[in-house]
Amino acid sequence: MEARFRTVRELFNKPGAKFTVPGYQRGFEWGKKEFEDLWLDINRIGRRVDRHYLGNIILLEKERGETFEIVDGQQRMVTLSLLLMAIRDSMVVGERDDKRVTQVINSYPKADPEQRIILHDEEADESFRKIWRGAVDEATGPVSVAYNYYLDQLQDLSDAEIDNLTQNIVTRLEVVETQCSDVSLAYTIFQSQNERGKEVSPHILVKSRVYGAAEELESKEDRVQAKRRWDHIYDLLQEELGGTRWRNDEMKVRRPMSQILLSADTDMPFRIDKSDLYRNFEEVLASYDNILELVEWFQDEVDQYLELTSGQYDVSGGGYSNGTVRNLQYMNASSTQAEVLSQSLCRRVDDEDMLKEYLRLASVIGMRHELAGSSAKEKDDPMFKSAKRVREAENNKAIRRVLREMAVEETPDDGEIVQNLKSNPMNYHGAWQFRTLLTLVGLEENRQEALRVELGKLHIEHIAPRRLSEDSKYSRWRRVIDEDEFDGVKNLLGNLTLLLPEEHGSLKEENFNSKRAAYGNSDLEIAEEVSDYEEWNVENIRQRTERLAQEAADVWSA
Repeated sequence: MEARFRTVRELFNKPGAKFTVPGYQRGFEWGKKEFEDLWLDINRIGRRVDRHYLGNIILLEKERGETFEIVDGQQRMVTLSLLLMAIRDSMVVGERDDKRVTQVINSYPKADPEQRIILHDEEADESFRKIWRGAVDEATGPVSVAYNYYLDQLQDLSDAEIDNLTQNIVTRLEVVETQCSDVSLAYTIFQSQNERGKEVSPHILVKSRVYGAAEELESKEDRVQAKRRWDHIYDLLQEELGGTRWRNDEMKVRRPMSQILLSADTDMPFRIDKSDLYRNFEEVLASYDNILELVEWFQDEVDQYLELTSGQYDVSGGGYSNGTVRNLQYMNASSTQAEVLSQSLCRRVDDEDMLKEYLRLASVIGMRHELAGSSAKEKDDPMFKSAKRVREAENNKAIRRVLREMAVEETPDDGEIVQNLKSNPMNYHGAWQFRTLLTLVGLEENRQEALRVELGKLHIEHIAPRRLSEDSKYSRWRRVIDEDEFDGVKNLLGNLTLLLPEEHGSLKEENFNSKRAAYGNSDLEIAEEVSDYEEWNVENIRQRTERLAQEAADVWSA
């Protein structure tokens, strides 16, 4: 390994060498903000600073002295090349063969120059090549945007100013070039940057390691297969996962990967945080004879993962019974890390009746924390702890004991649940309202058999309408409900019920008596019981809230 300060000229000026962007990297994504920042930094040189540091560039030497893979630094190296091509093409500069420029953008393996940087994305590389050749009007996409941005900046500069700018770029912009010939070492350095807070996407980092390990396989067919299958895993996760629980494409890969690695046959920690993902992946990779075996194992784990997870309500369940699926829904609603426990259980328990019981206990762990208003960490930690103890349990009896102990000893008590539900509104609007719906579903199913209607079609109904003061039709409500008091109770559990779609569509909201009749005819008992009230006021909302809160604590108990 060699790491040293380099000017831009020294970084690029490796006679005959080319720099390739590997397939695991994201495309060229810099935009106007990044172009502006680089331009401003360059223009500070000589005025405010003597030179400017652009960070670390990590290169993996693939063919000795001839081909270098850009492990980290694609955006900067491509942008600098486009800036220098804009300088080359500027009308004020007549010399297209200025060596300060050509040494960066051209490679000279033979008599004729060739393109120095090769992008992985075919469309982007084609546009880059057109600009390199001078056919700038034919270029499209982000590389064209970058080129034209810098060309515009150059139009107002004199010959002398452009000459000075060029000199500053190639001799006074510096990087630390880290050059490796060992694949694992290159990615370990990349990971160390991540741990120091640099923005390196862990799923990109791991993908780079898979690609590197694939290159070590003897068979070309195996090399291609390993890369393609890993790409398929990433595509599958990003296509299948969605909804509130999965905020972006990185999360759709990173979270499942972190959870799945915990089940590997190596000594894994309690949980894997973002900064530790690569190191643990390396340990798992080292336990396999080759990367193909790891990819096959990971694919099987992903297939099971997708049967257990959900964006909101949509759990595949892999042929499991309705009761088992419902417990998975409760778990997923209560914690973004629920799959780490559900996967551990499904891996250890073959009998579905037993699995249903164990998932119910697992849902108790999650739901008690959710109902008590625990923080995200307080909800997630029991999932990781339970999963680890399940993986280490000797037999099914030991697994049951683990789950019961966790449900009884490491969850909030009934009093905390009741107090939280009495004092705090339920999520009605926004991304997480499905948690409220599932809470109401649990209360309903405690009264009768499992609901057969799709959960997404159920309506969360406010018994006393939420906007009493905004419409004249609610005047009769305002006679019995003080608006100032109502503001603090309108979204409490006691003012909520469920209705089927056809029931909600025919509801008249002018007063409680009209709604009461509809509730009495509802097929849902949690709605029908509201018709037993003679009137609906703040006191009744508080009383029903406390009663349902205690019932919720009983429903989700071990």
